Amino acid sequence: MLFMLSGSAGLAYQVLWVRQFTLVLGASSYAVAMVLTAFMFGLGFGSWGLGKLADRWGERTLLRCYVAVELGVAAWALLLPVFLGWTESAYILFNQVASPGPVLLNAVRLFLAFLLLLVPTTFIGGTLPLLSRLVVRNSQTISVPVAALYTANTFGAILGVLVTGYVLLPHAGVHYTTLTAVGCNVCVAAGFWLLSRRDRRAEGAAVLVESAARREPADVQQLAILIGFCVSGAATILYEVAWSRTLVMILGTTTYAFTTMLAVILVGITLGSALYRYIPAAVSRTWLYVVLQMLVGFSVLATIPAFEKLPFVFLSLYEETAGSWLLLQVVRFSLCGLVMLIPTVAMGMLFPVVSALFVKRPGHVGSRIGQAYAVNTFGAAAGACLAGLVLVPGIGMERTILAGSLLNLLAALGLVLVIPVRVLFRGGVIAGTLALLLFQFAFIGAWSPHILNSGVYVYASRYESMRDRVGEASGVKSAIHDLSDWDVWELAMKQYKLLFYDTGPAVTVAVMERPDGLRFLTIDGKTDASTSTTTDMRTQVMIGQLPMLFHDNPEDVLVVGLGSGVTVGSVLTHPVRSVDCAEISPAVIKAATLFAEENHDALDDPRLHIVRRDARNYLLTAAHDYDAIVSQPSNPWVRGESSLFTKEYYELCHSRLRDDGVFVQWVPAYHMAENDLKLILRTLASVFDDLTLWSSGSAGDLVIVAKKGGPCLVDHSRFLNRVSRPSVWDDIARLDLNPALLPSLLFVMNGSEVSALLDDPGRHPLLNTDDHLVTEFLTPKRMVAGTDARTFLDPHELHGDMNSLNTLFFDWNTRALQRLIDSNG
Repeated sequence: MLFMLSGSAGLAYQVLWVRQFTLVLGASSYAVAMVLTAFMFGLGFGSWGLGKLADRWGERTLLRCYVAVELGVAAWALLLPVFLGWTESAYILFNQVASPGPVLLNAVRLFLAFLLLLVPTTFIGGTLPLLSRLVVRNSQTISVPVAALYTANTFGAILGVLVTGYVLLPHAGVHYTTLTAVGCNVCVAAGFWLLSRRDRRAEGAAVLVESAARREPADVQQLAILIGFCVSGAATILYEVAWSRTLVMILGTTTYAFTTMLAVILVGITLGSALYRYIPAAVSRTWLYVVLQMLVGFSVLATIPAFEKLPFVFLSLYEETAGSWLLLQVVRFSLCGLVMLIPTVAMGMLFPVVSALFVKRPGHVGSRIGQAYAVNTFGAAAGACLAGLVLVPGIGMERTILAGSLLNLLAALGLVLVIPVRVLFRGGVIAGTLALLLFQFAFIGAWSPHILNSGVYVYASRYESMRDRVGEASGVKSAIHDLSDWDVWELAMKQYKLLFYDTGPAVTVAVMERPDGLRFLTIDGKTDASTSTTTDMRTQVMIGQLPMLFHDNPEDVLVVGLGSGVTVGSVLTHPVRSVDCAEISPAVIKAATLFAEENHDALDDPRLHIVRRDARNYLLTAAHDYDAIVSQPSNPWVRGESSLFTKEYYELCHSRLRDDGVFVQWVPAYHMAENDLKLILRTLASVFDDLTLWSSGSAGDLVIVAKKGGPCLVDHSRFLNRVSRPSVWDDIARLDLNPALLPSLLFVMNGSEVSALLDDPGRHPLLNTDDHLVTEFLTPKRMVAGTDARTFLDPHELHGDMNSLNTLFFDWNTRALQRLIDSNG
């Protein structure tokens, strides 16, 4: 029970520390890979090192060492925010002084991650060999208690990831979630301290049996097992990365979808380790190891064709959820289990099997279990880098899964080659494996990008009504009457022409074209830009034009997110000196070239500089300031995007603006309750003194304009001069909007009206912060429930009061003359 609680705290820390570290070192796939590599390496190092020491200690020493390990993790977790603050200062200084390239920057990230994570992860990694040494007393049952410990710890990990992801982070935030995990460590330490005090015999009498046993070198068979277990650790992470990258395009890009996937993987591993005790002792553990490795490899191969059917299964089950967020989670768990459960159960059974084969005497339990767990973890660390940075971007998700299956099969065949069996039998096993592999390969085809990029998790309601809408629009209702829902959905998904498809390091990007010529860009299946002049184009143009038209003299501009490049192109219609665009995905940069006509060939403009880093990390380390910052991240419910809607992010932007600089934030009011919108406005208002609210002219798309150092006033004569420039006028006029009347067409609220909207004396003024990311956890539930900020959806009903609009505009010459008269009495 204590070890289960320790496992809960360990998984909570992994979730928390990755979240906290990415705020300092960056959220790019490379930065995340560096953090995960450091985390995994620390676990392996601790398992190896403390495992060796465990064999030398008696029972009370082991118990007290475990107490020290748990308290060490708790103390480090409490001090980590302080250490991260120092790391952030050093990281900023290094970036500003050295201006490092990508290789050096990633090396520094890896070093800093190792520096901060090595101590606590070493402690966490050492827990299993310490306890294994403590509980194993009989050489005939070594693997059974080890399996029980492993089961308890992974079951605790399931509880940790579910409670952290579904309860603590949404309702308490990072700080209190950390304190809860620390409390778990302290309780575990107290429990083991009581156990150590239970037996007051002299330390010399408490030495475990065979603790001083002579160390025996591993034979060839054990080395093959160890190498194979390392390889299978890498394969496991290949699957995890490829599965998650594929399933987010079906189940959604919310934080809950990722939590669900991780939980299902842990459920399978827990079931496998729990089932091990029911395998008869007569079954050869050597051949069981071979069979399990093959079962993982072949079951993974067998599930590859299933992924292309999951969008249709999701849509079929989505109809039954009836807008219930809880039922949707059940659907997500079920779909993950369909493709993950069999291979992960086999993975979970592998560790106790390896312990049975690799550990022969109780006196070697600590070191041998430590070595086995360490090599598996080292393999996982290598697999994390290989999958995220090389395989998925290079060969795609399905081929990455294929690569993982080959690793498992190689691990199995590697042991078959050294087992003392007849040559004919060995050859038959190898030939049979290869034949089955070729047979499965023959039936595995490439996934359809159209189906995977259909965005069923966000457009499910559209697909539900697809039969009626297609029939009414085409006049062939009778023709589709006999088709199944799956057939209709597939026809709808495949109606578009695929122009671009790239599984980048972090997201999957596609560009498609409708039969009428309209193009749209999708990221993980969700449309993030299009050429529709009545919807997306209006938003893309307006969030680029408004800050340029409202600022006195914009010269240097930062745009957060490239998308189709239209916003950057609109900014470049003005005589600015430079435009920096922070875009984390190389695939998005490639896709933007397909919108060259709409973005005025922005990517070829010498004034544009693409910064291939996430915006927060770039702003954190930037050495210069801007006249305007345009922030256009994706929806707040997308995992990771909510960090661009927090108080800390707005403070960072405020610090990088020059005096009278303008900050623009795009906010999608759809899939968001009115209170969520108010939360974002209130968070912005806590940093900027004056906010004005505008519509982009597209349903549900709002533009918040804030000015540093004073109210957002606009010189009307300057506005007219700027909007009359041919490049600017044409950019706006293509949207069927009169550029000269733009303010009256798009105005919603001035500063005083926004303040009145936010004034709610009966409620606590909740803000969106890095510690408590309300939008990341709340808006996904609003999306499922169909709750929208309806007051702000229809652009035709958003026209603000003209008297309020007049308070924002003035004629500079008239105001200057009035000030001169006033100053002279």
